[in-house]
Amino acid sequence: MEGEHLGDNESPGEIVEVDGVVFPKNFESNRPMKEHIDRIRALDVRDDDVFICAFAKSGTHWTWEVVNMLLSGKAEYQKQKKETMMLEVTEVETIEALPSPRVLNSHLPARMLPRQLQDKKGRIVFVYRNPKDIFISMYFHFNQAYPVTLQNLEQLFMTGRTVTGDYFRYMKEMDEFTKKNPQLKILKISFEDMKEDPVAAVGRYAEFLGVAVTPTLCTEIADACGFQKLKHFGETYKESSDFYIRTNMSTGTIFRKGEVGDWKNYMTVAQSERFDAAIQQLDGCDFRFRYQL
Repeated sequence: MEGEHLGDNESPGEIVEVDGVVFPKNFESNRPMKEHIDRIRALDVRDDDVFICAFAKSGTHWTWEVVNMLLSGKAEYQKQKKETMMLEVTEVETIEALPSPRVLNSHLPARMLPRQLQDKKGRIVFVYRNPKDIFISMYFHFNQAYPVTLQNLEQLFMTGRTVTGDYFRYMKEMDEFTKKNPQLKILKISFEDMKEDPVAAVGRYAEFLGVAVTPTLCTEIADACGFQKLKHFGETYKESSDFYIRTNMSTGTIFRKGEVGDWKNYMTVAQSERFDAAIQQLDGCDFRFRYQL
């Protein structure tokens, strides 16, 4: 489906599709997306790797900064953008050359992650967020560069045609992956839990990573990674990256509000009810969705 357009005002330009997942064509760098995904699947995983896995707009930037601060033992931001260590947009050769411990991140579904993750290598932090807030965050993200209506985006979201794929399939696959691999080191945490008690969330991350921390450091990291401070640093001090140059994006397209329950300000009652019906397909999965705090 290379070169396909999803329709006027519905998709960020030219796309490619790999194994049911839609990617913008400009995600590609030196090789076709299918070949790149195949190389990601074959990636050598190190025992001290940390993989942050989340559907788009679920809090990946936030989590990435927290994890890096914990591993470094200080509440200092990374100068590099998260995308410099994002599986789907970074050349495998670059990932392979990174020093350990690597903190990698991805919106790829479980079926596209490195196969060696199932060999008890590395750690996985799985972050999830309620789909209504994801939907609204995605709407504003797209509209900074590619105008789309809530109605059109809803159609794409419900049919799995948004960039980074089908939310519901993604969540079902991650649930199945964690249940089929109980021997793996996986921490599952929700955006809402992180927002409700950031200090406690930092503590959970530290315990999972095997990092000794003081209560003071947990508080300092939680404070540094508060939304407004993280947004200011991300928009002001982050170094440029090939991905942002290639896709003609700015960090300003990433951060907006970081709130729980903002969907109420934009979704109609009918839309909310349609989402409620769609979410029922995740019945039986081990998720605790919360739509307000």
